[in-house]
Amino acid sequence: MVVLVTGGAGYIGSELIREMSRDKRFAGETIRILDNMFRERYVSLWNLPREAHYEFIEGDIRKKEDVAKAMKDVTLVYDLAGITNAPLSFEREELTRQVNYEGAKVVMEAAAKAGAELIYSSTASVYGPTKGVVDETYDCKPVSPYGKYKLMYEMEMLKAAKEGRVRGMALRLGTVYGWTIGMRFDTVIDRFCYLASIGMPLTIYDSAVNEKRPYAHVKDVVRGFLFVPGRKDMYGGTYNLVGQNAGVGEVVEAIKGFLPQVQVTITSTPSLNQLSYVLDNAKLAKAGFKCEYGLKSGVKDIIDKFEAFTRSSKKQRFP
Repeated sequence: MVVLVTGGAGYIGSELIREMSRDKRFAGETIRILDNMFRERYVSLWNLPREAHYEFIEGDIRKKEDVAKAMKDVTLVYDLAGITNAPLSFEREELTRQVNYEGAKVVMEAAAKAGAELIYSSTASVYGPTKGVVDETYDCKPVSPYGKYKLMYEMEMLKAAKEGRVRGMALRLGTVYGWTIGMRFDTVIDRFCYLASIGMPLTIYDSAVNEKRPYAHVKDVVRGFLFVPGRKDMYGGTYNLVGQNAGVGEVVEAIKGFLPQVQVTITSTPSLNQLSYVLDNAKLAKAGFKCEYGLKSGVKDIIDKFEAFTRSSKKQRFP
């Protein structure tokens, strides 16, 4: 039996392929990684646990032949591949459409043909402008091409699941943060931790200080992905996975807890994808999953990696 992880060298995938090796349910199974290495995270493939059997295919989900090769003998698919970064998706909309919509459909069709279970990594960016606390029934109106094409594919996959053509579900992730070997630094918490660790000031948009955004610690995201396989009652459903809804001001305070002398600059310059929204995670909690990690844990994990630059922070590192 084989578990396929598309985008397995990425931010979330690099942690998932490691944690699967420690899960008794996957004992003896092959963990196959399909990634086109678009972001060149070769380090994600280093020092993988010896407890598991790994296979790697450098390929593209847009290419049917690559996906067909990767799908051989597969019983479970984690579809994590995609073009990320909502603000940048305005500049590369066609590539985002090709990968996040067309490529994802190739994976779904191959999974359906193989009879494999399909767990899709969706995003809170599908919601767009919101009011109040948002659950999975909200009428999605995404602003960015990233959210737009994620939603377009998600709707097709869920329709196929409800019609019995594929055994699939989608987890709508809050903005992911925390350390993995396949780190990204283009999301606010990760980026701010990096900047603070090297002695750079943090620039905050004034409207974002108190506006809430949904966040999910990467360890909880991986726990969530490991929780859902085999849950037939969840097929055809979407589930918000969010650990906390927080303003940027709360993020900065968490960082200050470890690097108290970090400088903060507030600007009125607007940003792309600057939306305030609060997600409800009650549906996933009712299914039996609850997040365990918080901002302080995620911030600490990242800052600890920059210890060479932060060890003297208490000795007036930030002039």
